[in-house]
Amino acid sequence: MRWLLVWMVVTLRSRAQPQQRIVEGPSDTSAMLGETQGAVQWVKNGFGLGNDRQLSAFKRYSMEGSASKGEYNLRITEVDIEDDDVYECQIQAAGSNPSRISNPAKLTVLVEPQPPKLQVGGSVLKAVAGQRVQQSCVSKRGKPPATVRWVIAEDAEATDVLIWLEDQQYDKRDSHNAHITEDVHRTDERTYTVISNISFAPRAEDDEKYLACVVSHETYPSIKVQSVFLALSYAPKVELKLDNNSVLREHGSALLSCSVKAKPFENVEIVWYRNGKAISSATTDTLSFPELRIDHHQSQYVCLARNSIGESSASYVLNVSYGAHIMSNEQHQAVSPGEDAFFHCEAIGNPKPVIHWIKSGDNRTIARGNNFTLRSVQSWQRGEYDCVATVEGFPAAILTNYLHIRGPPSVSLTEETAAAVGESVEIICEVRGRPQPRDVLWSLNGLPLEYGRPGGRIQVHQVPRQFGVESKLIIRSIKDSDFGTYNCTAFNELGHDFQTMELKRKSVVDVVIKVLPWSYAVPLALFAFAALLLLVCCCLWRCYRKKYKKASRLGDEQLEVTVKCEALDGGQFFPEMYSSSPPENSELICSKDYVPIPQNNPDLDYLPPPTFIGNIYQPYLNQPVEYSLDPSVRFEPAYGSFTSGISTSAGATLSDVYAGNTSQVEGTVLETLTEVATPDMESGTPLLLNAARVHERPVSRTSTHV
Repeated sequence: MRWLLVWMVVTLRSRAQPQQRIVEGPSDTSAMLGETQGAVQWVKNGFGLGNDRQLSAFKRYSMEGSASKGEYNLRITEVDIEDDDVYECQIQAAGSNPSRISNPAKLTVLVEPQPPKLQVGGSVLKAVAGQRVQQSCVSKRGKPPATVRWVIAEDAEATDVLIWLEDQQYDKRDSHNAHITEDVHRTDERTYTVISNISFAPRAEDDEKYLACVVSHETYPSIKVQSVFLALSYAPKVELKLDNNSVLREHGSALLSCSVKAKPFENVEIVWYRNGKAISSATTDTLSFPELRIDHHQSQYVCLARNSIGESSASYVLNVSYGAHIMSNEQHQAVSPGEDAFFHCEAIGNPKPVIHWIKSGDNRTIARGNNFTLRSVQSWQRGEYDCVATVEGFPAAILTNYLHIRGPPSVSLTEETAAAVGESVEIICEVRGRPQPRDVLWSLNGLPLEYGRPGGRIQVHQVPRQFGVESKLIIRSIKDSDFGTYNCTAFNELGHDFQTMELKRKSVVDVVIKVLPWSYAVPLALFAFAALLLLVCCCLWRCYRKKYKKASRLGDEQLEVTVKCEALDGGQFFPEMYSSSPPENSELICSKDYVPIPQNNPDLDYLPPPTFIGNIYQPYLNQPVEYSLDPSVRFEPAYGSFTSGISTSAGATLSDVYAGNTSQVEGTVLETLTEVATPDMESGTPLLLNAARVHERPVSRTSTHV
């Protein structure tokens, strides 16, 4: 017996224009060698199609293959929707062989559905963002049923999908809160129609985008899309930003910008709030802070925008940097020696300030932190202690606290004050200590002052201060009797203390200092000092020039130099000396004369006769005159003549400098001077060679004074 097993699944496709293709071919088969004893036929849904190969009862059906090889393949042409069924291959019983039937093979006929269509509205869907809209998409006459999905896309063909809309019950991430239902029903031709309904709330970001129905099917080479343009109206969308040029620190400036997107935009109204309170002066999309203050720190600013659709807002919290501000009040600690003193300081700032403690007047840090404790206080520790709070980039904040030591009061007073008659003066006496002083008394030159009368010229005011008491002595219209030594004495339960000061009359310097402010007084004093220094320098320079002035070098030109000359080798006398008759007076005075010396003969080697207008002098002496025997003759040096330790001999010969005659004179010894170098001596060349031969005498025996 031979068995023939045929496994075949044929899947055909029917279209409007009949075209067919094999979607799935028959499965592998096997058979035993031998001939077929029973008839073979195909069974469709339990109904036999016949065992002849032509299947004449069914025009589009036939069996193909080689009978000798046992091939009985079912061929269906022009596949129709009616051919969609279950097929089996059956071998009829023959003799002792029972009937056999193959496993069923399902022939599925695919039908391409019609293009999808949107049911609601036209090509534009107008809606309000945030409000639910509904849309339906229909895919008809498809087999099997088409798959329908929804998307928000950038374009109408849905090539750029922004988001896939899924039913909220399956996808919780869908922010559109979509709800999708689908209705699939079978038509008479055994095809299917799919209706997909979507309900969702579009967002403002979906404006001018596309809502697309995307349909896929086994017969589609690619998806088919039907879309609608979304024209949405929406409430304002607000974004609040800080300008990049803003400086968020105390006394800095800032600018908040409110960016609003809305549709419609024409009627948008903007309102600003600070910490929940409306700012009536702010109506534009910017809020400026010309100068930031501490209270702006951590303030919440809200920009609210509204239109006909609705309203929305955005907020911004300012983080303002500012310097330290001390929140504690100044503290007074009064302790007895040996007790502890405690101080506390709280400060705010952004960023958080750093606190340290110093003693007033001393910048050395003695403690850090909010708390400061002095252990076993001694009297020398009394005074003021500063809490210093600092924030980097800002000035430090300082709070002064006071440590009082129980004991007698401590008085401090200005040492000296100057005033003028008629002026007013105020003298301040500071009294420190605990307990507070019971009384403060004033005295002048040891006598108590009378004050306190209403309208009196002298008044005393006791002013409480943080350190203790400030006693002010005010004197109006000062008199001469008001100058002197003032005493301020303070008393408390534990003792007393006093200080004195001097009230003096105001000097001129004090008046100038008082009249002129320091801004003028200091430059004026510097100017006066500079002027005095300049005057001294000028005087020294003039004295230097007068004492050490040097002569100019001799040039190539012959210059006339006027010198004072004392002739020591002979004398030229006044006219009386040159007269032929003796003078009438009994005493002859010989005086040295000063004459101008030419540049070319400074040694007076030769002097031409002087030229006189008129007959001033008597004719020259033609004969030597002997004066040695005349005791009335004396020689008196002229003013300014030089003296030295060298003198002429007693029997001097006076030479007539204008002639060759000489006179022998016995008289007072004339001093001689050290030889002075002259231009002809320095050069080694006499200026007048001929004059040297005419008048032979020692050289350079002349004293010259420039």
